[in-house]
Amino acid sequence: MTRSHVALALIGVVAFTHCRCSDGTNAVKPSVAVTPKQVDFGPVKVGERMIRMITLKSETRVSAQISDVRVEGSGAAAFRVDSKPGFIASLGADTLTLSFAPSELAGYVAKVVIVSNDAEKPEQTVTLSGEGAKPIIEVKTECPSAAMCMGTATQDPLSIVYPAEPLNRAVMIDVTRLPSVTLTNEGPVALKVSKIAIEGVDAAAFSIAGNGMVPSEGLTFEPSAGVNMPIRFKPTSSMKTAYSAELVIDSDDLDKPRVVVALVGTLLPNSAPKVCANLIRVKPADDLERDYSAKAQWDPLLLPPSGGYDFRLTRDVEPRSEAIFSAISDAVDMSACTSDVEDGRAGLTYQWEVTHVPAGAPSLGISGANTFQATVRPVVIGEYALRLTVTDSQLASTVVNMAFSVAIKQDLVAEVVWPGYAGVDLDLHLIRPSAAIDTADPFSGAFDFFNGPTVAKTSGDMNGYARLRQKDVSGFNFDWGDAGTADDPRLSVDDLGMVNQFENVSLNYPENDAKCASSPCRYKVMVHYYADARANPTGACTLDGGVGSRDGEAANCPGSERCVADSAPIGSPALGSGKCYDAPRPSVRIYLKGNPVPAKVVPLPTLMPADQLALGSACQMLYVADVVWPSKTQIGSLPDGGSPLATIEVKGADGTGRVANPSVARFGYRPPGGNAPLCSPDSQLGPNVDWFTRQP
Repeated sequence: MTRSHVALALIGVVAFTHCRCSDGTNAVKPSVAVTPKQVDFGPVKVGERMIRMITLKSETRVSAQISDVRVEGSGAAAFRVDSKPGFIASLGADTLTLSFAPSELAGYVAKVVIVSNDAEKPEQTVTLSGEGAKPIIEVKTECPSAAMCMGTATQDPLSIVYPAEPLNRAVMIDVTRLPSVTLTNEGPVALKVSKIAIEGVDAAAFSIAGNGMVPSEGLTFEPSAGVNMPIRFKPTSSMKTAYSAELVIDSDDLDKPRVVVALVGTLLPNSAPKVCANLIRVKPADDLERDYSAKAQWDPLLLPPSGGYDFRLTRDVEPRSEAIFSAISDAVDMSACTSDVEDGRAGLTYQWEVTHVPAGAPSLGISGANTFQATVRPVVIGEYALRLTVTDSQLASTVVNMAFSVAIKQDLVAEVVWPGYAGVDLDLHLIRPSAAIDTADPFSGAFDFFNGPTVAKTSGDMNGYARLRQKDVSGFNFDWGDAGTADDPRLSVDDLGMVNQFENVSLNYPENDAKCASSPCRYKVMVHYYADARANPTGACTLDGGVGSRDGEAANCPGSERCVADSAPIGSPALGSGKCYDAPRPSVRIYLKGNPVPAKVVPLPTLMPADQLALGSACQMLYVADVVWPSKTQIGSLPDGGSPLATIEVKGADGTGRVANPSVARFGYRPPGGNAPLCSPDSQLGPNVDWFTRQP
């Protein structure tokens, strides 16, 4: 090669090494991916710390620099950056470590800001949340009579009282019949129990029975975990009559660091009292008193049956009746039951307790719970149970159980209960077949007022509002069938939901409606969400009016709450801003022919997981069921003179019994403003008579 050729080659090399890239070629830039974008630490015990990781990844073939990581926001003080990388190798990943240590029982929200040399995303944020929590110890004493338990367990105060016990037994009481104490962690974080011990002067007389594996300290229970401890009582001396001790449980529950269960036992040197009981009188709210106190009524009861007394078929108790029970069969003869072999009635004490009420029934108070005669006033249909404990002066006790039922002796009874929603007013509607004149509208007949088939002022919808308004219209009536009131509907209980949450409607001779003359007819059962007096909704929400969220739906409310618009205008759907409310979930029971056991419960209580019907917003009407009643010509038509059974069709139920597609409409409107939605009437039917019509 000549010198000129070499020079030209060198010039080419120099030219090549100093060339500039064309405008179409871009340099590789750092790119950082952050996952996840939200970190929820969940519940963490106050004073403890929980760690979570965030992954930082370089998405290009150059390393990325992390220049800053900081926590911002109202809850930032509870979150901490424990470790962070300075850079991330090309196409590599590293970990950012965060921790959360709440200082109080509250929710915390913050964000972590990650600053890098990613030109397109120089600052990226990850939302942080967590909750300061504590364990919640729940201690219950249990002594179910169904298990033939030997004792009495109470919750307030926590105590176990044993029946008088002999000094020695040839055969020990089986552990399954002993009273027990159940300890459960109801909180969202672990519960540390430092001590479980029986203490007190007579501690030696009580022991934790079973397999003996319960240690005295150092137990930890995760959420929902716990232990059941049968407690045995055995007197230690023939010279000592009364025994008392305490089961002491120490834990790190901040509110209840120590729980004490009183344990009381007695030596049995004498015979227990002889006890009998009777439901002696029933005083209905609007009927004549029924007396069951005659000697002929007492004689079969002087020896309690082994399973307890059963008054369900022999005593007629309607809702709101006073049911009076007595333990004294003869007020003059002190040796007649109830009495003690040694002391007659001297020194006897009485304790009446309610041991069972129907699902959804309010607490049943007892008047005279510590006397020989007790009175209860049940209001919800169903079966009830009481327990009477009679104790003599030596603390020897006798326990008898008794059951009775509450029913409305009418052909058709509908009842709605919504326990736990104090301040919510739900109205039960029973709609006669003749009022449902529009076959195309499933809600036809709802709030019917003047659509009676023969009488211009006959209402076809029995509900609390209709009954209230009838006084404003001359001639208004609920004449649903033949002349007279025997087959007219009754609203036995119209509850506003402030104290109790239940209502019922009853009807005799449903076949007397004109539509039932020659073919089966349908009585509609509906529930109307009338008003909500609960204050302080949890937060604001927004309804878009489209498929995303409508009035009474979840929208942007937390958990299972529903968004209720601030107003529901007449003639328009409820849209826009609103408040989040916990939707009431009613249970409807339908009874036939005076039976206290419902023919149908909606939703079914046996489904697992539980089925729930939610009324999302005030003014909503839920169409629950049709009661299909046999025609008048079918009454007594069966070979034995009986009648075909009525059938009940639940609206929106699928093949499993769940109400998968509830039938809901809106009646009335809600004026704007306020945190207590109230459904207002939207039309007028005559002077001073405001009424409800169907809205969008």
